[in-house]
Amino acid sequence: MEQKYKYPKNWFKHNLIAVPTGFAGGNCSACLFRDAEKYCNKLVCSCFLDPNDSLNMESVYWIGRETHANIGTWTELVDFFNTVPKQKIRYISSSVVTKAVLEARQKNK
Repeated sequence: MEQKYKYPKNWFKHNLIAVPTGFAGGNCSACLFRDAEKYCNKLVCSCFLDPNDSLNMESVYWIGRETHANIGTWTELVDFFNTVPKQKIRYISSSVVTKAVLEARQKNK
């Protein structure tokens, strides 16, 4: 039986960290999802902090709060990405990305 996550945003908060790159280009080589295209395509990795300024875009890469040798062996992640709808994951990851970028900008001021 597949596990359903009642509060998927909590799963992100407790398991993944969005690391801002400080520029529009991502850092896919550092990302947890670099070799997992089927999960990578469900995530949002960039945001526009000012919708009126298309040049004001920043990206993140994703890491796990705990170390996992291989994303495929992280059963909880596999279950999460296989049971939560893509649009829900995109919505949650978008809000996590925006928050991470805003927090990084505040630290760098």
